[in-house]
Amino acid sequence: MAVGAATSEDRIIVGIDFGTTHSAVAWALTSSSEEYEVITTWPGQVGKDWGKVPSDISYTVSSGSGSEGGPTSPTGEEHANTEIGYKWGFEVPPLSPNRLSWIKILLDPSQPRPQFVNPKRTPVDIVTDYLTALKNYTMLTLERRLGREFLYGTGAEADQKKLVKPVDFVLTVPAVWSDKARQMTLEAAVRAGLGVGIDMGVGSGTQDQGGGGAGLLRLITEPEGAAEYALRSMQPGMLKVGECFVVCDAGGGTVDLISYKIASLHPLQLHECVVGSGGLCGAVYLDRRFEDFIQRRIGKETFDGMSHRARFQMNQYWETYIKREFNNIERVDDDEGGDADFHVPVVGVPDSKERGVKAGFLKVTRAEVHEIFEPIVTQVIDLISSQVLSVLKSSHGPISAIVLVGGFGSSEYLYRRIVSWSNSKIPIIQPRNAWTAVVRGAILRGLQGDVAVVQSRLSRRYYGVVHDSSFDPTKHHEEDKRWHELRCEWVVRNRMQWYIRRGDVTTEAKKISFPFYRTISVDDVKGGKHQLRTELWVCDEEKAPDKRDSTVRKLAVMTSEPVDVNMFSKHVNEKGKGFYRVDYSLDMTVTSGLVIYEMRIEGHEDTVACVTTKYE
Repeated sequence: MAVGAATSEDRIIVGIDFGTTHSAVAWALTSSSEEYEVITTWPGQVGKDWGKVPSDISYTVSSGSGSEGGPTSPTGEEHANTEIGYKWGFEVPPLSPNRLSWIKILLDPSQPRPQFVNPKRTPVDIVTDYLTALKNYTMLTLERRLGREFLYGTGAEADQKKLVKPVDFVLTVPAVWSDKARQMTLEAAVRAGLGVGIDMGVGSGTQDQGGGGAGLLRLITEPEGAAEYALRSMQPGMLKVGECFVVCDAGGGTVDLISYKIASLHPLQLHECVVGSGGLCGAVYLDRRFEDFIQRRIGKETFDGMSHRARFQMNQYWETYIKREFNNIERVDDDEGGDADFHVPVVGVPDSKERGVKAGFLKVTRAEVHEIFEPIVTQVIDLISSQVLSVLKSSHGPISAIVLVGGFGSSEYLYRRIVSWSNSKIPIIQPRNAWTAVVRGAILRGLQGDVAVVQSRLSRRYYGVVHDSSFDPTKHHEEDKRWHELRCEWVVRNRMQWYIRRGDVTTEAKKISFPFYRTISVDDVKGGKHQLRTELWVCDEEKAPDKRDSTVRKLAVMTSEPVDVNMFSKHVNEKGKGFYRVDYSLDMTVTSGLVIYEMRIEGHEDTVACVTTKYE
């Protein structure tokens, strides 16, 4: 990348695609927005340049100095003279028993957590350590490319490495992730020093640009980033205004589907046209199926007895020669008439004709590889089929293409299966640089600032509150009514008020308000102040119920700082009991990567400061 003449208004944009198996980083200057660099050299890397670095980390615990990697801040109580060190990416020895992979999955509570050394560290701690290493190496790369003076100036600022140029970070997250997983990602990113979040949900949204060039932190979804890059890399005329296209971002852990309608090409403007979908059927689930297959073939006891080196060689062969190269089930003999089966190294496993093991190699047929691939590939195709059907039913316009991106999206077998499924009715596009499409899109998004390509999105779920509704004998059952002591009326409990419905259009420019009121007994107010506590509930079903049931789950609890009761109205009920009524709203701003929450008292312009959001 050629760096143009710097200006005082220059900002540095860094895009990070934190992936399940590999992560990518790209950077650009706002003064040279047409040019950006994807980092391809990494610490510990051997051989060819890589557009990504493994999302691996390993820890050691030692006394005093000399830890295995960068020191970290231990969670909980650690011994006074103990340091926790770590290695990351290519630095992690492939044969290390302490190697921790798939750390991104740790942020999703629904996924099983792998065993790893030092169980005192939380998922957020682990991801914070990895993102810190990624950020530190990125800053070293920027210093090499741009020069120390460009980044840190001269004098005291340079000595203390205080940035004189703001660095903005754009971090991608899976579209299928829960709000809690996104919040945990954001927490880890902020702790790792990736700027000051504009998606933090802290009220005003203002940024502190002091403190040594602290820039902005923005979260966007992975398929949104991929879509932006893919469309800009396509040939003119491939897509037209009014047409729709489907993005399939098939990565290491997740597969995300989002469909957009093109509102404008110059400038590029998109509208999400149907509710997105996705699932946990990325490439790592192929890896799991491969290991399960080997275990069944040679036996669990033999499999568990394999050395770390033998496991590494086995998995390397799978990754390099089978998973990436496999494209069909048919026998394809080479020029010398050799067999087309695969021979997986299983060092130390005794020969067995019955198991197909000979001289340390396990024979695996193409049909068996097909059986490993097919259930995962079928899940991906089912997701695509469902998304395409939704677009066609929506009558938004014709589907001009299905864009296939991501690491798994680069698979030749997956591509051929999707082409076969399409039967030439919809073009399947694998854009150039599909493996790094997400991080390239993240850079493009960061360079645009506040000008978003995606103008509107559709909510994937219902958002609302549980409340007590006045009893209505024409609507409610007699046995459900309960007496409300403060309001002095019969009510029915656990009723749902949905403020955002599945499929509702949301934009970053428009806040969505949940207006409601709460009654508070005078006896519950201490010191003339009271904390407002609001529970937010969600439902992922196509049609949400009016009464809370098993399909409705608590998303988060919002708690305000103590609010002066002079902002409330005071009342006395018919029994002479005093109470306060507070009319307020919960305001939501839906961005690409996160939902921002604020509280506002009716009749007051300012929001309630310091609203704490705790996800369930």
